[in-house]
Amino acid sequence: MLFGTLRSKIILMRIIIAAALVTLSVFSAAAQDRFFARTYNSTVLPKGVIDLEFWHTSRVGHKGQFFHAQDQRLELEFGLGRNWQTAFYFNSFQKRFSVGDEGTTTTHAIGFSNEWKVKLLDPSFNKIGLALYGEWGIKGGDELELESKIILDKIIGKHVVAFNGTLEYEKEFEWENGEVESDGYKMPVEFDLGYLYNIKPSFGLGFEIRNHNEIAKGEGWENSVLYAGPTINYRGNRWFVVANYLPQLANIHKTEEFSGKKELAEHERAEARILIGISF
Repeated sequence: MLFGTLRSKIILMRIIIAAALVTLSVFSAAAQDRFFARTYNSTVLPKGVIDLEFWHTSRVGHKGQFFHAQDQRLELEFGLGRNWQTAFYFNSFQKRFSVGDEGTTTTHAIGFSNEWKVKLLDPSFNKIGLALYGEWGIKGGDELELESKIILDKIIGKHVVAFNGTLEYEKEFEWENGEVESDGYKMPVEFDLGYLYNIKPSFGLGFEIRNHNEIAKGEGWENSVLYAGPTINYRGNRWFVVANYLPQLANIHKTEEFSGKKELAEHERAEARILIGISF
């Protein structure tokens, strides 16, 4: 009788512990579909979970002029089940820059975009995590942007590693003489690498490396700009904050037009980003 009671208590305790672990894993997944500010993870939100995220990115420093750009994105992200999720972005883009001796001028544009993401392999249970990502968007009413991304990552204990390969398509349209005209398109290629060490269950510290390659119709491969800097991740059960700072290190593909050690005509000297997310 005593043995039977003790065995029942042990079984009940195991069930309670297992249920607690499952609950914690669901809460963690609900609030943490990404660890980095720029590099995406393969994980997706559970079915029915909604994330509200606010992004702010500051980009500063162009050669020979004052330059400060601020990009804001308000994102609603939905877990669809079967390893799928989608998101809708409402975007705002502002630039303030100097124009010779005429002082500064400011431009502003708004946009909308929609992303889809499917997880094919899980980074915790498979040898490597794998996801595919696609996004389409419009900016200012006259620019179309398409983006495709392959996401690889791995979680080993307290270590998180992620790699993204991204291909974009950007095309601007103008209305002239009663017709829609275009000056061509750009197809940037970008590679992102992120590493995070989780010092505590709620706090991680790491770095991200960004390599942006500008490729344009008629111009070819123009430059290859390398950024790298620290990333901090702080999170609770249903919220997270990610902050990242990326100074430009070098232009590693020099051409006749972009021959300097750094490319500061079309790329910024430094970028900073903060993400704040809440799960429902």
